[in-house]
Amino acid sequence: MSDAVRTEIELEEGAFLPSGEPTLTPFAEISRLMLLGIDANQGNKILWTAQTRPNGPWNKIYEPVNDNAYLVLGTGLTMDGRVAMAAVTNASPATVHYIDEAPQGPGGEERWNTPVDLGLPAGVTDLVQLAMLRDADGRIEIFGVDGAKGHVWWIFQNPDTIVDTTEEVTPPGSDTPITVNARVSAPPENPWSDWTQLTGGGIARLIAASDINSRITLVAISDNPDAQEVYVNTQTKDTALAATDWTGWTRIDNAASGTAASVPTAVLDPEGFLNIFMVGANSQVVQIRQTEPAKTTWSEWHQISYINAAVVNVISAFDSNGNIVLVALDENLGLYANYQTDVRKQTWSGWQQIGTAPDFGLVAMDYNADGALSYFQGETGTNGVKFISQIAPGSTHWSAGWTMLADNGIFTYGIVRDLTPPEQE
Repeated sequence: MSDAVRTEIELEEGAFLPSGEPTLTPFAEISRLMLLGIDANQGNKILWTAQTRPNGPWNKIYEPVNDNAYLVLGTGLTMDGRVAMAAVTNASPATVHYIDEAPQGPGGEERWNTPVDLGLPAGVTDLVQLAMLRDADGRIEIFGVDGAKGHVWWIFQNPDTIVDTTEEVTPPGSDTPITVNARVSAPPENPWSDWTQLTGGGIARLIAASDINSRITLVAISDNPDAQEVYVNTQTKDTALAATDWTGWTRIDNAASGTAASVPTAVLDPEGFLNIFMVGANSQVVQIRQTEPAKTTWSEWHQISYINAAVVNVISAFDSNGNIVLVALDENLGLYANYQTDVRKQTWSGWQQIGTAPDFGLVAMDYNADGALSYFQGETGTNGVKFISQIAPGSTHWSAGWTMLADNGIFTYGIVRDLTPPEQE
């Protein structure tokens, strides 16, 4: 991480800015991809590896973030573009640590701030999942799932406070000072809120997505093993500070969609509509879309063409034109991509096989500094991680071979874009 700032570039007509990112064109971005993962071979420490520069090769050298052991990991970015994470310690009693990047050391050495202990919610002994996202104010919000009761817990960076100040100033051309009263912004007394339980329960897994107005929407599946219902819960104001500042859990699956056979994935399209995709009825990919940007009402479910095998997972991102790209994995490890070609007509390229995955496991997809997507595939059998990439921004061609980032040990990971990469000589 360096103190270098991102370059502002005038947007071309029709350029798309994803919600939650600084108001700069995302595809002339000074950023690098970084992997954060918990390594079972190194005492469950969080390790990181990253591209050596924007659009560059990966260093493939894993370095520990600190000496603590962890079991659960969530990743994200701070308002100023630094990589951040939340993790549950592998200890008794467990606790949640928040960790973010510190300024680089001599020679560009990556450094991390000391963990901030956020504790656990009262009466909770463990959290089985963590998700992290910036809100409309740019503050970090963290969500945890209590696997014992299916409750979702929420903690956030407190907003600045407004304080009254008084000072004496001497106006220009005068020798007599006057007293000036002003209301100014000041850091909160407590940097973090207490843990708050969102109303309702029965949640097994969730994802956090930004709406076009940067309010957070949670998309969750239930803990019913026979039929995992799908729910959404959205913030009702920019500065959400209480459970009452959320809509509450609303079920969105139905007979047409089927219940969830995968954790949903969500992404904004070029017109600002939030789209949700999942593996649903007939083990195929289905889609639902907001009826209007930032609304809490949803369209009917759609099926995104058809793959001639049972699909087990799907993930979404947007490409260099802002259009949605889906990548799906079938039961035979076939890997397919589908490219949205017209958002208004809701037309797609159709599924095209782009390769064969090395194994089943945790997946991620994000764009490089030039806008070309990289798809990451975890390997359950070995806890390895590999990736393939588009050969150019917006291309329908992907690299023919997989690049290995870890051959074993990484049982959970997150992919983030470090918006403050090392300065290049």
